[in-house]
Amino acid sequence: MKILLVDDNQYVLEGLLDGIDFAGLGFTQVYTAKSAAKAKELIGSGNIQIVITDIEMPHGSGLELLEWINQTHPGTVTLFCTSFADFNYAKEAVRLHCFDYYVKPIQYSEFTKYVVKAIEEVKRLANEKQIQQYGKYWMDNQWNNKADFWYKYLYRLHQVTDDEIKEEIVSRKLDYSLDEEIGIGIFKIGRSLEIQRLSENNKDFIFRNISEEIFARASYVLEGLLLTANSTMTVIVSRRDEKAPRLEKLCRELLDCLHKYVAPESNCYYREHIKVKEARFAVLQMEEISLDDISKEKKVIDYDRYIEEKKEYRATSRNEWESLFRSRQTEQLIGTVNHYIEDQMRSRNITGKFLREIRSSLVQISGTVLQENKIEAYKLFDDTHYDLVYAEAVKSAANMQRFAEYIITKSIDYIRQIEKSQTFVSKIIRYMEDNYQRNITRDELENIAYVSISYLAKVFKQETGKSLHSYLMGIRIEKAIVMLKEGRSTVSEIALAVGYDNFSYFSRLFKEKTGYSPKEYRNIGMNRHQKE
Repeated sequence: MKILLVDDNQYVLEGLLDGIDFAGLGFTQVYTAKSAAKAKELIGSGNIQIVITDIEMPHGSGLELLEWINQTHPGTVTLFCTSFADFNYAKEAVRLHCFDYYVKPIQYSEFTKYVVKAIEEVKRLANEKQIQQYGKYWMDNQWNNKADFWYKYLYRLHQVTDDEIKEEIVSRKLDYSLDEEIGIGIFKIGRSLEIQRLSENNKDFIFRNISEEIFARASYVLEGLLLTANSTMTVIVSRRDEKAPRLEKLCRELLDCLHKYVAPESNCYYREHIKVKEARFAVLQMEEISLDDISKEKKVIDYDRYIEEKKEYRATSRNEWESLFRSRQTEQLIGTVNHYIEDQMRSRNITGKFLREIRSSLVQISGTVLQENKIEAYKLFDDTHYDLVYAEAVKSAANMQRFAEYIITKSIDYIRQIEKSQTFVSKIIRYMEDNYQRNITRDELENIAYVSISYLAKVFKQETGKSLHSYLMGIRIEKAIVMLKEGRSTVSEIALAVGYDNFSYFSRLFKEKTGYSPKEYRNIGMNRHQKE
């Protein structure tokens, strides 16, 4: 088995190679690519079963790569591993049928489980291919014929036309018309220990038996039951009797059974009276609201009622937040944001979209105010803790409150430190004293102070009366003087030790500062020592 790792960050690729035992998982070849173009070249030249890719990359995104894979190598299992937990990315990944979606930072033990599941999917697809071109649902009876049709229609084909659906129905000798009405329920199955212990065949057998029993006694026909990626079970049903109970009642009964026996964290989203020709679009709509739902409640959601009753939440008071941010009122700002979130919780308006908009507002306000104070926000928050709280923020109201407190407190605290300019100037001086012997870059100094090099140079000159270069040179000359007095090293060795690999340049600088060449200074010191 072969796998391809795609990321424009070399350290991420090296981390995956070191952190995951690919050989132990059965891979005979592990390829790497730093761009979508290189990935396409490798996929085209070799039989690669699994692709793990970042989303944001130069010269072609991971989403574009997945779309290309779907068109040219549809049997490839693709897994996103990205720093972006943005809803639009996740929604697009669902649309393109990405096998799974992992948000960095990478925990290698956890990520290995995702790779193992991808391997299982490869084996499942290989087994399906032996039976027929499109999957697990073999054609030896009417149930599997129907199941294969729904699987192919809802989750395999792209931009399918009415004529193509009709042709598929006719070729399979199914008793469907394009305008026939069906009901669809999408169950997001919790990843309980019971579920993890079940094989794919066992899950299919158990879920089908439970579902058939519930729907059959209520005058419904179970037309198809599909177990797909991201722990999703899709049921397609039709009514035999107009007096049959509403689909909501039966979905709730099925959900109760799942909670009781195998999956205590499941949710259900359903639609009734959907025409066969509209089924694929209906599934995509339900997948969209399932991604937007961050609650952990056991519930059955009617898509149509959800859309009708969804309340427009009050827009964030961005101007008020920005004003409090600028006036450095940390506690009041945190309290205002928390009150706003709690107010929306009482109105039951907390969704993934709502939390993403709050996070976006806080990041933008913070970035604006920090920039006004000459602070580079991307440097101030360039750490794994920020990446973690940023990703977790959109998963719950409590997480968002923690994120708000973190970004507000860290931003305002650092602005206050910068207002006492000697704070970061002293950091720079200490850094120079500790690293004078090597070349210190502009990026290093920016990363210490979190401000641009031009602003840093200006404040440094105001505080010390010297430029950054002149101050560093002074430290080096002072260190050289100490070593010359000790007399244990040659002048060339001292030049290298204080950061100068050009002996002539060092000698010239030394003479400009002291009035003597290094050799003259050493001789003067030795003469004084002999007289004493």
